[in-house]
Amino acid sequence: MSESNQADLEEFTAGTTTETVVQTVVLDLETSQQKTERVRAGVEEFQAMAGYMADMMPSIPEWEWSPQNNTLYQMVTREFEDRTVKATTAREAAQHVAESFSSWRSRGKDGNRPQFGGGSYLVLSHQDFELVENERGYGLKASFIPYKPVWFHIEPNGYQRDYLERIFEDDADTGSCELHVEPDGSVRAHLVVKWDVEVYEPADVTTTVGVDIGENVIYAAAVVDGDDVEDVVVEPGREFRHYRERLEDKRERLMEQGDLRGVRQTRGERERYTEHVLNTASREIVDLASEHAPSTIALEELTGYRETVADPIHDWPYAKLQEMIAYKAKATGVPIEMVDPENTSITCRKCGQTNREYRNGTEFSCSRCGYEIHADVNAAINIAQVEKT
Repeated sequence: MSESNQADLEEFTAGTTTETVVQTVVLDLETSQQKTERVRAGVEEFQAMAGYMADMMPSIPEWEWSPQNNTLYQMVTREFEDRTVKATTAREAAQHVAESFSSWRSRGKDGNRPQFGGGSYLVLSHQDFELVENERGYGLKASFIPYKPVWFHIEPNGYQRDYLERIFEDDADTGSCELHVEPDGSVRAHLVVKWDVEVYEPADVTTTVGVDIGENVIYAAAVVDGDDVEDVVVEPGREFRHYRERLEDKRERLMEQGDLRGVRQTRGERERYTEHVLNTASREIVDLASEHAPSTIALEELTGYRETVADPIHDWPYAKLQEMIAYKAKATGVPIEMVDPENTSITCRKCGQTNREYRNGTEFSCSRCGYEIHADVNAAINIAQVEKT
């Protein structure tokens, strides 16, 4: 962001409210068979304690369904006297279940009763994990077995590194941490990170970044101020399609060979690649909005969005991309607004004429006024100009 834009934003945000951002960051941990087995043993014991506690909760008066109720913890420790995990892990199991039952009660017991015992994770108390910065980058010390801490090297991608740097620069605090054992044997840490940001009111902002999740591109983003288009960014989807199709072909070959382990690894590779694309795309969009601050980001309301499209690029999580944009935007103080996308892809942004025939793949050509433009860019501009409610 330029100095002038930064100065404008600081002036603009004077007197705005401060909000706390709470983000769960998934960290890939470098592991070994021995480390994975130790975590898996801890997970099994944690889940057994949580399952026991969940079975006992209906017999306990509802006003005692509190994470601070020490009696629940004592019930677990009496039942699992020969446990191998630390007492703090047993306490986390009791509190974890109590929080879920308390939340269920506050919702009027809507939905099924909380179930535990079959998960693939364990919860670490704040005192049972430590993040460190070392010569290799970042590490995690997990202490769920008495006197036997397990050290992991963290292999962060770009977005994960941003949050780790925020923690070590004292801009953010850590909350709880969960260790997850994935089907392929990998181990991940789900770390809660919290920090405060100033958020300005979207009603007072004239610049909007409209975002279209394209059929031929991953996204198109247009920075619009009134009738002026200040900037446009288009992220092509060709490479994404190609890589996903290669993985799908590989998965089918492995299924034919009966290689179930290979199929699981391919699924994990697909998930990691999709996560990388989502993280990169969401960061680029928020960075674009920050460069033109003060601004808002306009996203399409996705209810029933393209549910029948069979194109391979459409099986990736649009809602997840929007969620990541929202998290990152909030972290930088940029407000998000959801708009009705009806006709935004088939309406000429110049003259306002709507006609399905104007759009042909990536091309948009208005026969009424002669306006021609990339179809997804046209949609992004229209999304930015939708009247906010």
